[in-house]
Amino acid sequence: MKTKIITVNLPEYTIDKEPAYDKLGLVVDRAIEKELPDGRYIIRAISIDEHKGLSVDELIAKILELGTDKYDPKRKPVAYEDFQAYDYDIQAGYFDIKDGKIVDYPDDECRTTFGTTIYEFYVNTPFDRGYPVRIDLLLLYDPEKLELAKIVNNDLPKPRAGLEKFLYKFKNPDNKKEALVGLVKVGR
Repeated sequence: MKTKIITVNLPEYTIDKEPAYDKLGLVVDRAIEKELPDGRYIIRAISIDEHKGLSVDELIAKILELGTDKYDPKRKPVAYEDFQAYDYDIQAGYFDIKDGKIVDYPDDECRTTFGTTIYEFYVNTPFDRGYPVRIDLLLLYDPEKLELAKIVNNDLPKPRAGLEKFLYKFKNPDNKKEALVGLVKVGR
């Protein structure tokens, strides 16, 4: 299946001040709903600011070629210390589309999937990085092509409670791009 490219222009989305999570989230959620069928999706959010020297389009080309934004084996993941006990490829969440609509989860901080993601990167990311992060790309994966990561070293510290459910491993590491079903470019 060819990866769907979805472009959403959101110049009003900045991290200069607290974003309007659900207002922005609704725009992106609706764009995703229009392009993808019902089902579960693994969602990975990334910022171009974390990929110095690349434009958004150059990063998109790398992701389409490799199926992941993990193109530099020397690059240490953020929060590496929290997850080093696991054998994982990506940190990501998930969402469901049912009857053509993204399902809202009432225990989340926001009522939209992208709004919740913006919230996490604005409010919680400063704990890991020291500053909020603007999301530029969403990588959407087929959950049938990924699996939850496993602990490989019980002697190392485990992540903060609950974070292990966000660690995934590609089932076919030689063809990660087969897992990538969608890519959302959140334009500045």
